[in-house]
Amino acid sequence: MTGSLQKKGNTYYAVVRISDETGKERQKWISTGISTIGNNKRQANTKLREILVDFEQKKITYSADILFLDWIDIWMEQKANEVRLNTLECYQMYIQTHIIPFFKPLKLNLQEITAQHIQDYYNKKLKAGQSASSIRKHSVILRGSLGEALKKNLIPYNPVERASLPTSERYIGKAYSAEQAHQLLSVIGDEQLKPAIILGLFYGLRRSEVLGLRWRDIDFNANTVTIRNTVVRFKTLIEHERTKSRSSKRTLYIIPETRDYLLGLLHRQKVNRQLMGSAYIVSDRVCTWDNGEPFKPDYLSQRFVSILAKYDLPKIRFHELRHTAGSLLLNKGLSAKQIQEYLGHEQVSTTLDIYGHLSIEGKREAACTIGKLLKNGLL
Repeated sequence: MTGSLQKKGNTYYAVVRISDETGKERQKWISTGISTIGNNKRQANTKLREILVDFEQKKITYSADILFLDWIDIWMEQKANEVRLNTLECYQMYIQTHIIPFFKPLKLNLQEITAQHIQDYYNKKLKAGQSASSIRKHSVILRGSLGEALKKNLIPYNPVERASLPTSERYIGKAYSAEQAHQLLSVIGDEQLKPAIILGLFYGLRRSEVLGLRWRDIDFNANTVTIRNTVVRFKTLIEHERTKSRSSKRTLYIIPETRDYLLGLLHRQKVNRQLMGSAYIVSDRVCTWDNGEPFKPDYLSQRFVSILAKYDLPKIRFHELRHTAGSLLLNKGLSAKQIQEYLGHEQVSTTLDIYGHLSIEGKREAACTIGKLLKNGLL
C-alpha cells in the first residue's frame, strides 16, 4: 500500500492509494491533524507512515463487509473533492463527536445497518439534547454515505430513507423596526464595526458577504456594488471567489446615503496604509481594522452583540440586520420578487417564508382594507 503527503488548506493530508474488490485503485484523503504552518513536515511524514501501516493491517477494501465507519471514511474522501473545506470540516466534527461514538461499539458492517439503527441514532441524539435541525445535519452524512453504497450496489436499499427524522420547528428570525434601526445607526459613529453594520443593514448582506466585500467589487463611477466574494470559517478561515448560490451573486446600486461614508472609509484606509508602511496589511477588504487586517467572522458576531448591549438595544443576531432590511422593504410595499433579487435568495418562496411574518404594515393594511369593505354590515 502506498501513499503521499499533500497540503489542503493549512493541514497536511495523507493520500492513501487502496484497491477495491475489482482491483481498481482509488485515493483516500486522511487528515493528519498537523498544520502546514511551521517546520512540521517531518512530523507529518511520520504520521503518514503510521496511517499506511494501519491501513495495511486493516486491509480496507470496498465491499459490503467493510465496517460502516470505514465506509464513511471512504465517502468522506470522495466528498473532499466535492464540497468546500468548511463544509468538510463540519462533516468531520459531526462524525467525530456524534456518529463514531454511537456506531463504533456496535461494530456494524455496511450491509448490517438497518433503518432501526438509524432511528435509534436519531432518538438518542434527540434525547441527549440535540436539536431537530442539528440531527438533520447529521443525517446528511448518514444519507449521503449510505446512498453512495447503494449506488455501488453494496447494499440493497438506503436505510436512512426508511427512518423518520424528528420534526424541526422553523426558526422565526427577528428584525428591527425602522425606529430601532435609526437608533442603532445613531450610536455607532465611533465603532470599529460600523462599516459591517452599514453593509448588513442597508444592503442586506450576509456575514460572509460583508467580510468578503472588496474595494474592487465597488464601482463608484457606475454606482454599483457586486456581491461575488465570501469569507467563512468553521475551523479554517476560507475566502471564496463565489457566493452561497448563483442567485447570491448580484449587483446592487450604491445607496446614496452610504456613498460618502464608503468613499471616506476608502480614503481613511489609504491614509493608514501610507502612515503604517510595511506594517499595514494589504487585503483590499472593506471591513478591516485600522492596520488593514480584515475582520474575522467570530469577532464580527460577538462584537455586534456587545455593541447592542452597550447601547441597551434589543438583542438580535448580526444576520438579522439582513432580516431587518428585508422586512423594511416588504413593509414599504416592495414586491417579494424585488426583495428576492436584492437579498439574493434563490427562490421567491424563501423571501416570503422568511419575511412574510415580519410584514406588520402589510397585515395592518390588509386588516384596514377588509374592515372598510365590510363595515356597513356592522351598522
